[in-house]
Amino acid sequence: MKKFKTLTIIVFITVLLIVGFFIIQFFLTYNHKNEINRDYPSIKKEGVLRIVINTNPIDYFIFQGQPMGFQLEMFEEFAKSHDLSLEVIVENGSEKGISLLLSGKCDIMALPITNSLENNPEITFTLPVRHTKLVLVQRIPQDENKADTILIRNLSDLELKTVYTSKASNNKYTLNSHNSLSLRNYYLVEVDSMPEEQMIQQVSEGLIDYFICDYNIARIAQSYYSNIDIKTEISKTQDISWYVRNDSKLLLDSLNMWLEKFTKSEDYQKLKLKYINNNRLYVDLNSEFYSGNEGHISDYDELIKKYCVVIGWDWRLLGSLIYEESRFNPDIVSWAGAVGIMQLMPVIYEKHKSYDLEGIESQIYAGVNYIRFLYTTLSHTESDSANMVKFVIAAYNIGPGHIEDAMRLASKYKKNPGSWDNVSYYLINLSNPKYYNDTCVKHGYFPGIYSVNFTNSIVNRYKHYVNIIPE
Repeated sequence: MKKFKTLTIIVFITVLLIVGFFIIQFFLTYNHKNEINRDYPSIKKEGVLRIVINTNPIDYFIFQGQPMGFQLEMFEEFAKSHDLSLEVIVENGSEKGISLLLSGKCDIMALPITNSLENNPEITFTLPVRHTKLVLVQRIPQDENKADTILIRNLSDLELKTVYTSKASNNKYTLNSHNSLSLRNYYLVEVDSMPEEQMIQQVSEGLIDYFICDYNIARIAQSYYSNIDIKTEISKTQDISWYVRNDSKLLLDSLNMWLEKFTKSEDYQKLKLKYINNNRLYVDLNSEFYSGNEGHISDYDELIKKYCVVIGWDWRLLGSLIYEESRFNPDIVSWAGAVGIMQLMPVIYEKHKSYDLEGIESQIYAGVNYIRFLYTTLSHTESDSANMVKFVIAAYNIGPGHIEDAMRLASKYKKNPGSWDNVSYYLINLSNPKYYNDTCVKHGYFPGIYSVNFTNSIVNRYKHYVNIIPE
């Protein structure tokens, strides 16, 4: 009898363990599924839209310190119109981009891939955001009289030749599906370690002979490399769209409704003129300040790197602040009298400068020294480093007094004064008599929205720098 009871207990415990295991697995699977099935209501509730995009001279790049790009600006317009903040993930490989999308780590994949994923049952795509075709980039011979005999015009003439293309753009699929008869017995090399514009440069310099890529990128490159030919078309005109998970139906509807209207707007035409239909893009592909080359932000990167260690900042964050203040112009004087690359008021510059330095270096030193002073002034704040950086940036713009007023208001209304979200709310409301007349406010009225925008702009630009500019 005793053995029977013992056996019964063992069986009961075993059953409980098995049932518990399956319950845990169910909830883990359910939660994971919910995380992946992130549709527009979840995005709207969180207030963050996550996109994965690659870097190229049309869609996303940095030039002279400014984040730019056709698709980047389209996403910014969509996010703004839907009251969402934008989180950008950089990935130059189509396979990894698809993985990020299917795993729920991003909501939209915006790689410059023609609609060649239409047979994937887990992915669907939006209305087109732009159109393109594939072209063969080849080098014009020095003796132009021989061009007609040397340049490839019939795809069959590529037989036994080595042709390069970008792995990121999934061009191999397009080549195989659209040219199965005319393009045979050639050697295709997919490159995933070099941007398309640099591959075009290699054609220009004679390092490789043939490269297949997006016509729009090739046309931009042609304005910088006059010895390349892009007349030979490899595919018909195709659509480039945004990809979403197949179960993100409400997100797909929201995107398509917006695209239907936006692509007919004047703003869209301006973007196309700026990045696609312009004979010469704003960006100079040969410039050291184009992120596809040296990854420099300004002429003063080395000085910025030298002095940012004083405050423990990433040099790219200090670079973003300087861009916001002066666009790296050391001779600028603001309407209020702030001067130089760091836009310091003369009295502050005199207080924080070094008499052993002069010129640009003195300006950067004084700016960094002032930032260190602001950290000391706000050191009483119980805040983590990420929030503290935002407080200091805002204080750099308007002085620490108004920031401390907003912190006191946050405390009075039982909000965490160490949170930028809370403090920025009250900073904005320092233009509201209900708040600036409060007895805890010592510095009175202030239109804090400008300082909040200043701070958020610097932090958001810094995120783009981290995405693209090497540390």
